[in-house]
Amino acid sequence: MPMFHRHDPQDSQDHFQENNTPHYYQNAASYRSYEEVLAQKRRRARLRRGCAVCAILVAVGGAGGYLLLRSDPNEVPSESAEADPSSENGLTAIWGGNDSQETDSAQSSDDSAFSMEIRKKPENSDGGFVVKDVSDVVQKVRPSVVGVITESFQTYSTSSTGSGIILSEDGYIVTNNHVVEGGDSIAVTLDDGETYAAELIGTDVKSDIAVLKIDAQDLPAAEFGDSSQVEVGEAAIAIGNPLGLNGTVTAGIISAVDREIQVGSSNMVLLQTDASINPGNSGGALLNEYGQVIGVNSAKISSEDSEGLGFAIPSNTVGPIVEELIDKGYVSGRPLTGISGRNVSALTAAFYNIPQGILVDQVAPESDAAAKGLTAGDVIIGVDDIRVENISDACTLRDEHKAGDTMKLTFYRQGSTHEINIQLMEETNQQSEYDF
Repeated sequence: MPMFHRHDPQDSQDHFQENNTPHYYQNAASYRSYEEVLAQKRRRARLRRGCAVCAILVAVGGAGGYLLLRSDPNEVPSESAEADPSSENGLTAIWGGNDSQETDSAQSSDDSAFSMEIRKKPENSDGGFVVKDVSDVVQKVRPSVVGVITESFQTYSTSSTGSGIILSEDGYIVTNNHVVEGGDSIAVTLDDGETYAAELIGTDVKSDIAVLKIDAQDLPAAEFGDSSQVEVGEAAIAIGNPLGLNGTVTAGIISAVDREIQVGSSNMVLLQTDASINPGNSGGALLNEYGQVIGVNSAKISSEDSEGLGFAIPSNTVGPIVEELIDKGYVSGRPLTGISGRNVSALTAAFYNIPQGILVDQVAPESDAAAKGLTAGDVIIGVDDIRVENISDACTLRDEHKAGDTMKLTFYRQGSTHEINIQLMEETNQQSEYDF
């Protein structure tokens, strides 16, 4: 019969401690006291601090020497190195430079080895991009930039707004041809808000330049600079009246010089800038950092895929044209055929079974082309024995001549091809409706 004993807890505990302690710990880790645990934590903290010091030394001195980690406290560092007295727990950071320099010298003595020299920034270098205060330039030139408003009598509404630059104290103003083109009434608003009626002195479609005159005296004329000295990267300041906001100033740099682009049917060589050019800036001033006009703002490329592409007519191009417009009302010597027409697209050519080229709409009665029999409905397909398919290409070939020269035209009429030699006339304001 089983017998139940009443155990004394103290007897049981003593029995466990005396008899079972070796058996309990035989497969476990060695017993550590609380002081030993704290000592291990301190060693780990010192190790972390040592690694941090090593990382800092590598970051600071990686370009000029080497860093070694020595875990053996009995290892003796080389004479070219200095031990870090702050290292602990057998982890020593050693910094040296002589060995590295000897290695570089050995490499540089080998002519067959590629060596790229890296130099530090000069101590006296300004560095960075410096934004210059242009307020003095703006205060000097803004009174010389005006607003130009063109109205049409047919609609009795504003047809266009733009800008202009005062050329002389007695009221001559330069602007773009496309600002005043097709207008019946032109008004000029000065920087102080005073408005004058303006007379159109002359225009030049090819260069997109027009000259106005207002009845005023003692006006602040702008100073024009030499655009041939303009360099890519130099400062550019634009002043104009975008969206009717008089005296608006934007700034940037010259992005390119002698940039050739097509504007309408003309190929123009322009200055390119990233200074903001918006509708209404046309005819305004593009300035250098000295307050000199280096260009007349003329065009911008506007699309979802482009930004910061503005263009200005160089001042050296503007000068001679302005002088001729004031003197004669037009630019002399410009060749003209006296023909107006439109391009025949590939689709139109296929549909009507005619060649691609320039469909003649009108021929000036006084032109040699009319005298030689060219009429509306003919399709011009060649200039000087060179195939042309649009007005732009034809104008480029025409401009290789001067007024009075003879030029060969090839045209298609009712299934046959014909050739004529015509004498080019001089373009004046009276032939402004003819585009070729």
